[in-house]
Amino acid sequence: MELKGLTAGSAFSHFQGIFFFIDSIQRFAILSIYMAKIYHATRKSTLALRQRKRFLVSQLKIFPDCLRASLVERFSRCGKANCHCHSGGDKHGPFYYLTQCLAVGKMNKFLLKTPVQRQAAQTGIDRFHRLQEQVEELSQINAELLRRGEALTRE
Repeated sequence: MELKGLTAGSAFSHFQGIFFFIDSIQRFAILSIYMAKIYHATRKSTLALRQRKRFLVSQLKIFPDCLRASLVERFSRCGKANCHCHSGGDKHGPFYYLTQCLAVGKMNKFLLKTPVQRQAAQTGIDRFHRLQEQVEELSQINAELLRRGEALTRE
């Protein structure tokens, strides 16, 4: 996993949404806004939409390790007053955290201590994003079919 160019107070996400990360005095403030990709369903024929829908449904697979979360890289200062990190030197890290926004004001955050944990987290996040993209495209197709007065299911 390539992480060059990240600095203290930065975050990364391999998703096409907008991601902000702010580190403020021992707390994380994370705002993640999902911006759906537009699939231009209005440009396709009803037959093409139904074919694409059948294909999407046939390809849907929910992996048991799907993970709706963010992987955050952080550098920090230690508590030792005479340490190089307090006098302009490099901060300690990187430290990797898995963060999840659960509800308003509720966040799950913990340190991923091993490369195996980080890789498992990234794989789960990537799989969740792929599933989310597939469901979004399916939703846009269904909305367009409804707009055209078509039934969503064939009977």
